[in-house]
Amino acid sequence: MDFFLIYSVVLFVWLFFVLGVLIFAKYIKLDEVESYFCENEKVRENKGFWRRNQWIDRQYRMMLISDFFSDSKRYVEAGFVTEVELASVPVALKRWMVWPNYLLHILAVGTAVWVFWRWWCDIPIP
Repeated sequence: MDFFLIYSVVLFVWLFFVLGVLIFAKYIKLDEVESYFCENEKVRENKGFWRRNQWIDRQYRMMLISDFFSDSKRYVEAGFVTEVELASVPVALKRWMVWPNYLLHILAVGTAVWVFWRWWCDIPIP
């Protein structure tokens, strides 16, 4: 079997794995993490604006909280979140907010490699 085909299948499986992790984090873990920030003004404002609980609403609410964890020093200095609020969240929940973004970055790099490889080797798609 051609190595490009194997890479394509692995990338396709990775896509569905990442989507599954993202959907699980968004629909199962997001409400639990938001409960730790019930007193936070920025989270309440964001949740008030994105309150319909549709896919896009949960996406933007999750992006704010994952930004708190991935770049916490900047948000603490800006006054959007406190160290106490960040420390109150268990490590496992922090991972559920941050890792989907990391997995999406890996997927983006893998897709860029796939596109470049297909272009460089002039591989036709039947």
